[in-house]
Amino acid sequence: MEEKRLATLRTEELETAFLEMVKQDNRRELSARVEQLEQEVALLQQALSDKQEQERVMLEVLMRIEQEQKITEDARIAAGLEVAAQKSVVCVLQEKYEKAMTSVAEMEKRVLMAESMLEATLQYESGQAKAQSSPRSTRPPDSPHTGKKIGILSFGLGRRDKNKERSRNEEAPGGKQTNREEK
Repeated sequence: MEEKRLATLRTEELETAFLEMVKQDNRRELSARVEQLEQEVALLQQALSDKQEQERVMLEVLMRIEQEQKITEDARIAAGLEVAAQKSVVCVLQEKYEKAMTSVAEMEKRVLMAESMLEATLQYESGQAKAQSSPRSTRPPDSPHTGKKIGILSFGLGRRDKNKERSRNEEAPGGKQTNREEK
């Protein structure tokens, strides 16, 4: 019986040692598993950190693009306003130019009319002078009225000569003439 008791004790000791070994083995496995999980967590945290950094960079890029688009839009609006203002100025200048050209055309008509009237007056006066110098004339050639007409005649001829010189001087390059000379 003593042997049996010793065998039972020995069995219990072996069983306890075996359980202890199993516990040790489980601890090693668990420790290895924990270490593996910790590595996976570290990798996931790094991936998350990288992803957050990418998102931050993307947000910065998007904000810069949005800001550049706003600047571009503001510049486009400003350019549109500038173009509208320039068109307005061009319209005003065009109106002023047209008024000035109309005024010049009217002045040219008046000048032509005045020249025509002056030529008609000169022709009339030269006809009068011929009539006065003819033997049938009733007025004496040295009457005061004749002197006055000769003064007008000389003034008119001088004025006509000046106008002709001016029109020759106003001739445009390439042989083109100004509006007044073409009329």
